[in-house]
Amino acid sequence: MMEITWKSSAINISTLTALFLFSLPGNAQEEEHTHAKYAIAAFVGGTHVGDTNEFTLGIEGGFNINSTWSIGAVLERSERSKSSTLILLGIGWHPMGPGLRLQLGAGRKDPSGQTENVVRTGIAYELEMEHNWFIKPYLAIDFISHEENEEVFGMYIGKGF
Repeated sequence: MMEITWKSSAINISTLTALFLFSLPGNAQEEEHTHAKYAIAAFVGGTHVGDTNEFTLGIEGGFNINSTWSIGAVLERSERSKSSTLILLGIGWHPMGPGLRLQLGAGRKDPSGQTENVVRTGIAYELEMEHNWFIKPYLAIDFISHEENEEVFGMYIGKGF
């Protein structure tokens, strides 16, 4: 059974930021014509494990199949007593146009020095800027076999091509 603790102020801030961004008005049809097919982004954030938050860096590459679906790959590294690396392939669903992204992925992670299977569910909102640059607040849960579940939160900064 999954237990999520919301003691961390960083997770509370990330949750409030995501709720605010998802409530912003927008017109998905206006955004559709400028959305890039390919994207690469850097991730800066944290991984919440037990009662601690660990600094996390990552990189993501993606391909927008159309305005509703995308696929991508993620490489992340969390700093802890034994550093943890995640390699993940995933699919994204954009039910309201290219901004809101609901994600599901599967991969491998070594949270305690031993490689385990992981399934990630995530939610993000991509905010486009000039010249195909974007920022994307992100919140995810990693379900790790034989390990405690982890919450991942942070921000992607990237460029579309």
